[in-house]
Amino acid sequence: MLNTKKSIFMIVGALIASLAVSTAQSQTYPDRPIRLVVGFSPGGPTDLAARIAGRIMSDGLGQPVIIENRPGAGGELAANLVAKAPADGYTLLVNVTADLVSPIISKNKREPLLRSFVPVANICTAPNVLVVHPSVPAANVAELVALARKKDLNISYGSAGTGTVSHLSGVLLATSANVELTHVPYKGTAAAQSDLLSGRLSIMFDNLGNGLANAQSHKVRALAVTAATRWYAAPDVPTMKESGFPGAEIESIFGLLAPIGTSPAIVNKIAAALQAGLVKDTNRQSLLRMGLDPSAMGPTDYLNYIRAETARWEKMVSDGTLKLE
Repeated sequence: MLNTKKSIFMIVGALIASLAVSTAQSQTYPDRPIRLVVGFSPGGPTDLAARIAGRIMSDGLGQPVIIENRPGAGGELAANLVAKAPADGYTLLVNVTADLVSPIISKNKREPLLRSFVPVANICTAPNVLVVHPSVPAANVAELVALARKKDLNISYGSAGTGTVSHLSGVLLATSANVELTHVPYKGTAAAQSDLLSGRLSIMFDNLGNGLANAQSHKVRALAVTAATRWYAAPDVPTMKESGFPGAEIESIFGLLAPIGTSPAIVNKIAAALQAGLVKDTNRQSLLRMGLDPSAMGPTDYLNYIRAETARWEKMVSDGTLKLE
């Protein structure tokens, strides 16, 4: 009995000591630079969102924020790095939709997102735009689908990696239209864009900023946006629903995650700094010009969003609505 009581006291003492250390850390946080890890190459939408978020956080928290690009495996390399980092708020993941979906569709049985990370905040969301190389004889999505149904044609589309929204957009269109599209994964958006512009790819679900800019300069043709409504800066480009394929609607999401075990006080401090900056008009306009829609979800709302989206994709995979290659 004496040993049992002693063990209990030791456990309680350890918990109190741990809480005291955590409280002290949160009070002094941050006292050195913060690292935001991005799972994609520089220049893509995730990198752009990270750089604006980093600038906002640096202003609000009073410390430099360093962007570290670790492209590869659809963001998995970056996610693994951050998941193994100390849970002290100094190494954060700039997450994308792929980080939610990849554990569901991965053949390697990756850990579910919420087993490794704590949601901090959402930075922004963004639809994609379906663009085609000028050599593709399609003026709208219906004509593109008709081309894809011809057995002698191979319609290939590039993505930033398996599980990314640029990949899932193609899967949703192929499923909705009951056609075959060949997926070509890259290590980031920029590499796929390069092959699209050169004609090595037929189509791509590109981010709005680059996709619409390339369409305006006639390097590609914009057929539809994947949002529920038309994008304010491209009112002439219809939605996938208006094009006859409502099942192909999808938006990217960009947020911040911390390693599991990070102090709630630190998480809340980061979220508060980011949210305060995102409501400022200069920051909002910077995001909108890049085709990114500012958000304001804090830790609780972002947690609920991730849970709901995870359930959504799990259901689509299990009932066969989402057909993967």
